[in-house]
Amino acid sequence: MQPELTVTFDRLKAFIHRSLMALGLPDADAMIVATLMAQADLQGSDGHGVTRLPAYARRIRAGGVNVRPNIRVAREQASMALIDGDNGMGHLVMKRAAEIAIEKARLTGIAWVNSQSAITPAP
Repeated sequence: MQPELTVTFDRLKAFIHRSLMALGLPDADAMIVATLMAQADLQGSDGHGVTRLPAYARRIRAGGVNVRPNIRVAREQASMALIDGDNGMGHLVMKRAAEIAIEKARLTGIAWVNSQSAITPAP
């Protein structure tokens, strides 16, 4: 039986960051995703942490993830927005959606923001 190994948060985050950069994510995006994945592990949400890295790597290598997405607001009103994630990493898309929701809630008292990988423009 192998001895239990403890990895620090910073070391785990650095490993994920380097891995994502090697897969083609820009440095800043790789750091955001690495931080969120390591935080997920730290809070016990293991299904969103480093265990997902091999699956993400396979998907990125297969072309199933846009490593340089143009995440943008596709539709918007005072208290709602629809985000086009451009098939980017979900961590990046949801971080942007949360930031928009927080700002809208500050301004209007309530907010709803949804995201999709790709959105067909309304006719």
